[in-house]
Amino acid sequence: MCGRFACGLAPDVVRRLSTYMHSQTHETIVPPFIDLMPSTRSFRSSWNISPTSTCLCLISAKHLDETEDSSTRVLCSMRWSLVPHYFKGNLSDFKPVLNNCRSETINEKPTFKRPLSNGYRCVVLAEGFFEWKKNVSKVPYFIYQSEPFLKEKHYPNINVDKILENTNEKLPLLAMAALFDINENFDTDPLYSCAICTVDASESMRDVHVRMPAILSSQQEIDEWLDFGRYKTEEILPLLVPHDDIQMYRVTSNVGSTKVNDMNNIRPMNIDKENKTISSNQNTLDSFVIKKAPKKYFEDRVLKDETNKNLSRKRTQNAIDDYMFKESKSSSKRLKK
Repeated sequence: MCGRFACGLAPDVVRRLSTYMHSQTHETIVPPFIDLMPSTRSFRSSWNISPTSTCLCLISAKHLDETEDSSTRVLCSMRWSLVPHYFKGNLSDFKPVLNNCRSETINEKPTFKRPLSNGYRCVVLAEGFFEWKKNVSKVPYFIYQSEPFLKEKHYPNINVDKILENTNEKLPLLAMAALFDINENFDTDPLYSCAICTVDASESMRDVHVRMPAILSSQQEIDEWLDFGRYKTEEILPLLVPHDDIQMYRVTSNVGSTKVNDMNNIRPMNIDKENKTISSNQNTLDSFVIKKAPKKYFEDRVLKDETNKNLSRKRTQNAIDDYMFKESKSSSKRLKK
C-alpha cells in the first residue's frame, strides 16, 4: 500500500524535472502546470503528504482540452484520496479514504472501474514514499527509485538542468500509476481526486511490507499509462507489476505524525548515533542502580546508619552538655550578683 509520501519540491521544479520527449512530434517538452485545486487546497511542498492532502500529478492534456493530443502531458494538482463522481453532499461528509486501489480488483469495483474505462489515468509524482515495517511498531522506511535530491547543495532549490543531463530515459522522480475521477456536484470548481494503484510487494520490498505502489520506471511506461487515446485498458494493465529497482533506508519516527513537515523526514537515520544515545541514556539510568551485591549493600548501609546514629547521639549529647555548662555558668554569675 501507500499511505504517505514526500514531495518537498516546488511545482515549477517538479514541472521541469518532468521534461519529456513527445511521442508524436519528438520534441522535448516541459509540461505546463495547472492548479486544479485553487478553490479548495492548492499544492504545498511537503515531506509528509497524507491522504486527503493535495499532490502533483501528470495527466493527458486531452482531459482538459479536447483539441490537444492525448500524448501531450500536463502537470496538475489533485486531491489524494478519490471522491467518486456520483457523490453528492459536503466533502467533509465523505468518510471513505480511497487513497489506494488494488490492481487485482481495479477493473471490478465500480468506484474504480468507471475512471479506468474512461481513460482517467494519471501519474502521482514524489521523491519517495514511506512505509512502516510489518510486525515492528513505528519503524518507518523511506523508499525511492532515483537518488534523493538531499545531497544537492541548495536543496530543495535544485539544479534541474544538471540533473536532467544524467537521467536518459528515466524520470528523476518516483512515478506512481494512479486513477482519478472528476466530481462536479460541489458548489466550487470540479473536484479532481486520485487513488494510487498498488500491487504485491517485490522481493526487495517484502521485508518491509506486503504491498507497494505500482511504479512506472521509464518514460515509455509513463507514455503508455497516460495516453488513453492510443493505449486501451487491456494494454496498460500489464504495467501494474511489482518493481525491484527500488532502494530504502530507515528514517525518523517523527514522520508518523502528519503535523511534522520537515525535510529531516527523508534523511537517513544515523543508527549508530541513535544506539549511542540509547547507550548514553542507559548509562545515566545505571548511575541510579546499585551495582554492589545486595547483601554487601545492606551490610554497608546498616553500618553506615548505625555510625550516623551514634555520631548523631554523640553530637546531641555534646550539645546538651555545652548548654548545661553554659546555663550553670550563667546562673553562678547571677547568684554572685
